[in-house]
Amino acid sequence: MRIAHKFGKAGLAAMVAAGALTTLAAGTAHADAAGIAATANSQLGNGPCTLGGYGYVPPSGMGNSCDGAGHKHESWCSDFASWVWGRNDVAFVKELTASAATFYDYGVRHGTLHRTPQVGDAIVWDYDASIDWARHVNLVTAVNGSSITVVGGNQSNSVTTYTINNAGIGSTSSTGQRISGFISPIFNGTTSNPSNLPAGTLVKSASSPTVKVIVGGAGLAVQGSDVDADHYDLSKIVTVGDAAFNALPAVPPNGTVVMDQSGTDNSRYVVVDGVALNIGGDDWVSGGYSTKPQMGVPTSWLRDATQRTLGTGVVVLDQSGADNSRYVMVGGAALPITGAEWDNDNYAARHSVGVPAAWLKAAAAKPVPDGTVVMDQHGADNSRYVMVGGAAAAISGTEWDNDGYNDRPLMGVPGAWLGRAAAAKPADGMLLKGESGADPSVYVTANGSALPLTVPEYNDVWANRATTGAPERWLAWIVAKPLANGTVITNASGQEATRYVMAGGKAVPLSGADFTALGYDQQPLRGVPGAWEATAAAKTAPSDGTMLLSPDNTTVWQVVNNGHKRPMATSEFGDGGYSFLDVVRVPTALTASLPNA
Repeated sequence: MRIAHKFGKAGLAAMVAAGALTTLAAGTAHADAAGIAATANSQLGNGPCTLGGYGYVPPSGMGNSCDGAGHKHESWCSDFASWVWGRNDVAFVKELTASAATFYDYGVRHGTLHRTPQVGDAIVWDYDASIDWARHVNLVTAVNGSSITVVGGNQSNSVTTYTINNAGIGSTSSTGQRISGFISPIFNGTTSNPSNLPAGTLVKSASSPTVKVIVGGAGLAVQGSDVDADHYDLSKIVTVGDAAFNALPAVPPNGTVVMDQSGTDNSRYVVVDGVALNIGGDDWVSGGYSTKPQMGVPTSWLRDATQRTLGTGVVVLDQSGADNSRYVMVGGAALPITGAEWDNDNYAARHSVGVPAAWLKAAAAKPVPDGTVVMDQHGADNSRYVMVGGAAAAISGTEWDNDGYNDRPLMGVPGAWLGRAAAAKPADGMLLKGESGADPSVYVTANGSALPLTVPEYNDVWANRATTGAPERWLAWIVAKPLANGTVITNASGQEATRYVMAGGKAVPLSGADFTALGYDQQPLRGVPGAWEATAAAKTAPSDGTMLLSPDNTTVWQVVNNGHKRPMATSEFGDGGYSFLDVVRVPTALTASLPNA
């Protein structure tokens, strides 16, 4: 359920921002449960007009056990109990009046209403929620197994004590009254463990202006902007000791379901290592999140928590169980762990954390960030790699030192994933240059190749894009790599609209009809540098060995003898031979222009 509070006084938001909060007044006696018992026991035998004839007055001032003339003024059980609590530095005692029901309301409001008696608790008898009324209230002064000792005022018009055996909700007294609930006090200034305070309790220490709200045992900072938007009432702050305040965990436990306290963001999130992960609609039930309490958190904290990234090395799994795989987080990406790697790479020794299925699917689709340096977690491959556009680029021994890779964190990753990444192509459209900076050339990636940019092209088209450094040896390899056959390209500047298909290093022009008839409208169209494209288009013929098929007939032609063609037999394809997958579909004009061998 959402933790909601009433609006505080005007200007309190500014007080949080400035740290100028007024702490609650300190009590005058013991500030713990034993102190409550001692104070109550010290009054045994007293009547309503004790304390010099002034009687027992609640800290709120709303009630008095004595009428000023030596007589009982009212049913004074609540006057006495609230006076005892007030003498022991209990927070929010001004909410208590001469009505015994205000103790029950206190427990509901602050989350301290419970079923198991503890020393210092108030016991409310015969509570009627329909009219917010209770018959009696007294205090627990001792607990011995299932038996408790209580002290109360207005018991035969005096402060008396008695024992209740088998005390619990519904237990009856000798007068037929029934226990409705036990209410624990919240103490000012001496709360030894504020983590145990009810969710939604605002706390601070005497020496710090910071206000925190308790959520799942953690203390989350409340910013000035949160006070009005999130309905935090700064008149209800529990002051705790400096050490306890500073020791509060900064994030709720893993698995805590949270929501924006202001209600502006209606999404639900689960906390994992301080990160708030969005819970999708399907995950709400399948992941079991619908059965957990929903905790309101400060808007500012949630905003920051949703922008954080799960730490590298955290092992995650699908909370719903639909996906049985395990993943390790690296730079915000979830990398799959094979069964063999689970044991061999010691992932089994790490704690696995359940996450929403939809979030996990998205994280598994993310690339590891550019510049991340990785290695095989198992150590079978001693090489080091740097991530470039989703590809793992090998780093030579010389580059390891000269390019500064040795100064970056080295992340262990599953070997199977690393093998795939090392064979992967970098993403299209990346601007690359040598990491060392010795070569000022800049290249743009297209289908696994790196194409050179002229200085004018860089300035006119590409200058607004970030440039990524890459190991020189790996970069030289993809620069030398011909753009793959069948790649469909166009001038990235838009100055020339012709579309081409690559065939043996030649850019073959495609008419509008060709583009559709040959099926290239179903393939990615990659932007390339105009100068490079013009050079490729000017080639007289594809390189020898290129296989071509045009729509005028079913003959597959192979380019031979520097631009001649020869027909290929069906028998040349198949096991141990050529593959039809390597045949490039080209316009008839190209095959017609090539002389027969």
